[in-house]
Amino acid sequence: MNDWLRNRLVCPRDAGKLENRRDGLVCREKHFYPVIEDIPVMLVEEALETHHHTSETFRQVADQKRGKKIKTEVTRKNEVDEYVQTEIPHTSGTLYFSLRHKLTRYPIPELRLPPGNGKTFLDIGCNWGRWSIAAARKGYRPVGIDPSLDACLAARRVSIQLSLQAEFVVADARFLPFAADSFDAAFSCLVLQCFSKPNVHLTLDEIRRAIKKDGTIFLQMPNKYGARALYQQWRRGFTEGEKFEVRYWTPQELRQTFEEKFGATVMTSDCFFGLGIQASDLDLLPFKYKLVVLASEFCRKLSQVFKPLILVSDSLYLEAENQNKS
Repeated sequence: MNDWLRNRLVCPRDAGKLENRRDGLVCREKHFYPVIEDIPVMLVEEALETHHHTSETFRQVADQKRGKKIKTEVTRKNEVDEYVQTEIPHTSGTLYFSLRHKLTRYPIPELRLPPGNGKTFLDIGCNWGRWSIAAARKGYRPVGIDPSLDACLAARRVSIQLSLQAEFVVADARFLPFAADSFDAAFSCLVLQCFSKPNVHLTLDEIRRAIKKDGTIFLQMPNKYGARALYQQWRRGFTEGEKFEVRYWTPQELRQTFEEKFGATVMTSDCFFGLGIQASDLDLLPFKYKLVVLASEFCRKLSQVFKPLILVSDSLYLEAENQNKS
């Protein structure tokens, strides 16, 4: 862990300063956070977990104390890390089940933000690090967080394999372990949509604290009125969703929430006919899914001209500058 990251880490329970110990970090209230293979594990054990990866991480930490080995070997240059091969449909969407264990390259998406020019970038729910990698390639200095130690270890391996500078921390988005004003930008995709709405509000409050005044917030959320979204809601009886299921928001609800948290907000289409659809992965997908991607891209570009089309996009981006910082 480099000094730049170490100097920004705080206790996620009380935002107190941390001191180095031989195998981790400790705050003045004696809360201890282990560091495993240079990755700080900053989870709040007593918090109700949002994903089973949290409890898996605590089991791994216990196993590591008992001497169990952790995979650290970086995959050879022209190969795709086995963790990514396995997890790709869970991080990128249902279209990617056809690519499980068949990836010929890393599916790194396009980050729809201007060049970073060295700005700090917080990737919330980074998993194996695809958006952190996209940010690094665009000139940002990324830090990815995820409750899964396996995911953060994989993200570290992939960033090393691709010769990119990125840091990763095992953390809960509701309890960000960073000092106030640590980042210039915050980003998240296909993550907050799986939180309960009260947990989204907690996370947005934490983002507001960790991002500098006038910093950029760029977050993906699902639209209740999208065609695919309506079908999925019908399948589960229009229930709210539980555990890590997608929660659907109306565009009005999203705009109101983000403006209350951050100030003036711009809403744009992310994709149509599903979630996680990336034009940058067109070459990887089978023909039938290429048609879905092309149709989504056509509708997305049309929505830039015909604005009402945004309201039926399945996935939305909300972009704001952090104006309501206390």
